[in-house]
Amino acid sequence: MRTGKVTIHGKEYLLCFSTRVLMALEEREGDSQKGLTRILKDEKISDLFWLLEQMIDAGDRYAKIEGIDNPGALSFDQLMDTVGVDEYNEMFGALVSAVSEGNKPKVEVKPGKNAKATASE
Repeated sequence: MRTGKVTIHGKEYLLCFSTRVLMALEEREGDSQKGLTRILKDEKISDLFWLLEQMIDAGDRYAKIEGIDNPGALSFDQLMDTVGVDEYNEMFGALVSAVSEGNKPKVEVKPGKNAKATASE
């Protein structure tokens, strides 16, 4: 699972771009990928806060399953009431980074059964 972290009020929250988040995007937008693209492109504050809430919640769920220390989840209302405009750049940068990392394919290349290691020129 690809995760990221966002710092809000001095606490580091785990972000997770999980299947749960994709399903929430699909339910809200009709198409998860088009919805995600629209939210990130339009940069509408209410949409970004909605996505952030989804990813913090997913991160907290993942942390509980994996036994990772995490301060918990923050609701949409808690985010709206406590986050200042001066925190947007760092906060939404972390969100975009976690989404980007979650969309990158992870490929591991291992030598085949009969492969020989050779020095490259």
